[in-house]
Amino acid sequence: MSPVTVSTSELPESQAKLEIEVSADEVEHAIEHAVEHMAEQVKIPGFRQGKVPSDLALQKLGHEAVFEHAFDEQVGGWYGEALSQIEIAPIGSPALDSVPQWNKGEPLKFELTVPVRPLAEVGDYEGIEVGKKEAEFDDSAVESELAVMQDRFAKLEAVDRAAQGGDFVDINFLGKLDGEPFEGGAGDDFVLELGSGQFIPGFEEQLVGKSAGDETEVTVTFPSDYGAEHLAGQEAIFDVKLNAVKTKSLPELTDEFASENLGYDTLQELKDEITSRAKEQAEAEVEREYRWAVVDAVAKQAKIEIPHGHIHSRAHELWHELANSLYRRGIDPQAYLQAMGKGEHEFIESAEGDAEQTIRREATIAALIEAQDVSISDDEMVAAIAEDMNEGDEKAKEQLDAIKEAGGIKQLENELKGRKVIDELVSKAKAIPFEQAEARDAIWTPEKEEEAAAAPKGEGLWTPGS
Repeated sequence: MSPVTVSTSELPESQAKLEIEVSADEVEHAIEHAVEHMAEQVKIPGFRQGKVPSDLALQKLGHEAVFEHAFDEQVGGWYGEALSQIEIAPIGSPALDSVPQWNKGEPLKFELTVPVRPLAEVGDYEGIEVGKKEAEFDDSAVESELAVMQDRFAKLEAVDRAAQGGDFVDINFLGKLDGEPFEGGAGDDFVLELGSGQFIPGFEEQLVGKSAGDETEVTVTFPSDYGAEHLAGQEAIFDVKLNAVKTKSLPELTDEFASENLGYDTLQELKDEITSRAKEQAEAEVEREYRWAVVDAVAKQAKIEIPHGHIHSRAHELWHELANSLYRRGIDPQAYLQAMGKGEHEFIESAEGDAEQTIRREATIAALIEAQDVSISDDEMVAAIAEDMNEGDEKAKEQLDAIKEAGGIKQLENELKGRKVIDELVSKAKAIPFEQAEARDAIWTPEKEEEAAAAPKGEGLWTPGS
């Protein structure tokens, strides 16, 4: 049985009140954890820091301060557990109605106000006309992929001349700070492409013009934001010996290349496979765009009242999703904002148009799921997993069991219900040429002028790869 229970009530402007109750044992456990954490910083004569007994630390810190710390640490988890028990779709972060009070031995009670997905009234969408692009395929995509394949099977061949930009040099190096070698600053038989930017700025340029057998000193300054703090901003001298100068030799695109390296009988067969795959990708992208265009067309006709606070909250979520994506790619979000010439607040404001669109989509799909009483069977989930993973049913069943065990079944069901609804919308929509739809949408009407005046101003949300 969960230590958290929750009841909900509806509030105006697409909000919900959550009355959450946490068992006394759960709160006691949270406080014990908080005391252990806070005790590490407590100083009491006669005890080493970090070794103060919990009961003395609690006396020193005070029950109120410890409870506040415990609550701040655990409220997110308690909120998440409460959400798993109810059927609401939050938009943005909840607000704590008031700081809770707690008496030892009693359950903890507190209330949260949560902005939730607004309700949508969806009208008739039978035969709705939506613009659909023609899949475009550029023959240069085949040449580009062939060039990548050539590069993958290229060989480095030694040349008897001085190194040039774009060459590869085989080097031994030893870096020193104030005449002393430093950790991580040495290597033997390291192959470095000149001009790749793989080494510290200025290092590669100083090897241009050097030949195999040359020994030289390279002086560089580590960037001030270098990852190793003891090297950041420091000037270093590297003793470098060039073992060899090499150039990349690309294989000729022949039937032999296709056969030996990639398992195709002829080069033409390889080109045909690349062409077929590229066309399939182009068609799939057109279909994906069309599916969402149909959803947007239906959502545009639906009656949905979205408070601006919801839009702003969702814009915040979009920014945090983008920031996390940038982190995973090794890109500093703040550096990204600087490159865009925007601050975080300005960027979030510019994302409000995309935020409103996502809310309208979600509200429309949710309304249709409920109206049509859409359900998903285990067999349908297995089939969807098998298709997405490109695996057989047995592997898909194992994955479904893992999803159930991890508590993610509700999310999977909702995603597949949404797919079902979109499938049904697309089946009832009428595709028209994209240019015809653009011309139709460009025609002025009084209603469009009113919509334009009411619409939030802002640029589209750009993301890497869009």
